[in-house]
Amino acid sequence: MGKYKLSSWQKTDKKVLDPKLTQQVFNTGSVMLVRYVYEPDLHFPEHSHPQEQVTIVEEGELEYVIDGEKVVLKEGDICAIPPNVPHSTTVSSKHRAVALSIFTPVKEDVIIRKES
Repeated sequence: MGKYKLSSWQKTDKKVLDPKLTQQVFNTGSVMLVRYVYEPDLHFPEHSHPQEQVTIVEEGELEYVIDGEKVVLKEGDICAIPPNVPHSTTVSSKHRAVALSIFTPVKEDVIIRKES
């Protein structure tokens, strides 16, 4: 292999975060890209992490509450969430949603801190 890293979502392991939420991680050491598949009626509770998060919705619709503000993201929308800002995610329709999130700085995994 040359000076590049090649993979595909078909070859990347899925990690179940919730019965209605899976993630796949592609990590180069400099960039961490995470593919999330959200099933209908999912609510992922409020949390924060030390990484900045940039999310791109590829399919469906997601409803975020970011630092107390409701933000609806539809297919093609991009949203950046600064480090340590509390946010939650809900699938706001009866259809699944797929999103790609880029996290920086890169860690082995996203460290999630649930808010009280």
